[in-house]
Amino acid sequence: MLEIKNLTIKYKSAKTPAVDGVSLNINEGDFFALVGESGSGKSTLALSVTGLSFIDNAVVEKGEIIFNAKNIASATEIEKQLIRGKEISMIFQDPSSYLNPVTKAGIQVAEAFIAHNPTAQKQEAKQVVLETFLKVQLNDAERIYNSYPHQLSGGQRQRILIAMAIINSPKLLIADEPTTGLDAITQSQILNLIESLRRDYNMAIMLITHNIRIAKKYSKNVAVMYKGKIVEQGLSEKVFNAPGHEYTKMLLSKTFKAI
Repeated sequence: MLEIKNLTIKYKSAKTPAVDGVSLNINEGDFFALVGESGSGKSTLALSVTGLSFIDNAVVEKGEIIFNAKNIASATEIEKQLIRGKEISMIFQDPSSYLNPVTKAGIQVAEAFIAHNPTAQKQEAKQVVLETFLKVQLNDAERIYNSYPHQLSGGQRQRILIAMAIINSPKLLIADEPTTGLDAITQSQILNLIESLRRDYNMAIMLITHNIRIAKKYSKNVAVMYKGKIVEQGLSEKVFNAPGHEYTKMLLSKTFKAI
């Protein structure tokens, strides 16, 4: 479903590429993890798939991002907007940075639905939002719909972002460090929810994480990123149980050295 070919992305102020000749594939319904330490290029790669890398003044220098036979890397901004939020959605790591503090949570999610369903009436959009809230385990849906972000817990705000991401039934959901700042119990709940939604919607997940434990537990396929390059990729069970690259071995050693 997604094929990235020899992709190189560079920030205008940087001397070296943030993403350097990366190639990878994600299949329909796959749970794919992209792992590596901070600064390895994971988030830059994720933003490029959504067509948002320009926000940070990043430029695709070469390569292709093929999604359902369409090259996103060379698509127009209008074409990217039609894909973004509908066929490909993204969950960001800090809900407080992406939710408008002066707009009710439900209205913000409804806007994401209306953006790709412009003929929808307000009541129809609200009903879809309430149904989506239930799917992401926001059971007090009516109250949450009318709440402002600051009136919700961290876990509830993250579920709002997930609801916003899935409301148009995307085929690919990119989750960029989706449990940052959450306690261990809430982290587990959010990740289990994402896995459940993957099965229910038959959508692929691209999980961006530095947490090897999470990647090992949830992903079927994995790519390890280091200094902008993919140094190892394949079935998660194989990569994590018999790593071939020294960087992967180091990550595993740091993660499980206490065991």
